[in-house]
Amino acid sequence: MDISGLGRLLGHPRAIGEELRKSAIARGLRVQVAVAPTQTAAMLLALARPGLTIVRSGDEASALATVPVGVLEAITGSTDITPVLQVWGIRTLGEFGALPSDEVSARIGHQGINWQRLARGEDASPLVPKLAEERFESSLDLEWPIEGLEPLSFVLTRLLEPLSARLERRDRGVIAIHLTLGLTTRNIFTRSIQLPSPMRDVRTLRTLMLLDLEAHPPPAGIDRVIVKIEATPGRVWQHTLFARAQPEPEQLSTLVARLHALMGQDRIGRPALVDSHRPGSFEMLPFAPSPEAESLRSSVSHQPDGQFVSALRRCRRAVPARVAMAAGRPVHVTTDRRGFAGGRVLASAGPWPTSGSWWITSPWDGDEWDVSLSDGAVYRIFRDRRAGSWFIDAIVD
Repeated sequence: MDISGLGRLLGHPRAIGEELRKSAIARGLRVQVAVAPTQTAAMLLALARPGLTIVRSGDEASALATVPVGVLEAITGSTDITPVLQVWGIRTLGEFGALPSDEVSARIGHQGINWQRLARGEDASPLVPKLAEERFESSLDLEWPIEGLEPLSFVLTRLLEPLSARLERRDRGVIAIHLTLGLTTRNIFTRSIQLPSPMRDVRTLRTLMLLDLEAHPPPAGIDRVIVKIEATPGRVWQHTLFARAQPEPEQLSTLVARLHALMGQDRIGRPALVDSHRPGSFEMLPFAPSPEAESLRSSVSHQPDGQFVSALRRCRRAVPARVAMAAGRPVHVTTDRRGFAGGRVLASAGPWPTSGSWWITSPWDGDEWDVSLSDGAVYRIFRDRRAGSWFIDAIVD
């Protein structure tokens, strides 16, 4: 603990140390107390010497000189210090602190330098008070049961406003919110919402909770409301000069919640690649935007050798086509779909056979071709060998 400033209240450092010992003895505790200019020296001496130890400013090295090096393991949690120093013939902190720092670094590395600073009684960081874990929870017992979301919104606002003020004072944000409703049927109805990024705006939090309850309404009237918040350090975003600006997390979370209520949670998310060679295969994951804005790259980039790299614009649903073959290669492609002119094949590359998932109910088996047509477009086409049908899969940009 930091006792600076207690001199006018309790007296000199020895008097303060005696008061600490008396207070501990009155509570049935046996303690060892050390008062020193640095927290590191105080911890080492309190572990090594019984009773009360007082060290004046500038005397840390001499006070620690005879302390065994094994005390370092107690404050670092590492058991690798003593065996290494015993091989060197080092037994005390004074002997360890007197070694040349560059030689210690050459043999043990940066960790050895940290150990040596501790042996000399030097602080690696300032003393930061550890606060008790704060609970962000609020509840309200209603005089009359309520039904419907409109009266509940006023109750939620009343509970969230003081919680938001406390979060702002602590520079914390909401990462998850848990709502517990006591029903008139003596049952408990609970809902939990995970937020994509920390926030503490009352209107946004209330809207998200109401949208979730709209999709999952409580089965009876409500006579008790409990809001519990999981807090996390507030977000700090550093935007770059060349990144596209992203929407505010509050607006984005509200939009996603409205889409969930409108279309269902299993229909909203972000696509992710799966371990499969099946064309167009993906899975849906919960939407969670990255806090760092990513710069968008152009789909066509110029290469140093003067060539261009083209990208495929895939058709979300393959377009049925008619393909005329000659000598095993496509010579003409036509389709009835608007926007695809079709025409004579000027150049072709392929086929590239692809197949998979033959062990389940939805296998695929086809031949892919890249064809350049007389309409000026380049298409990726494929033939489904199982059905014998042709499709346009993508257009080359």
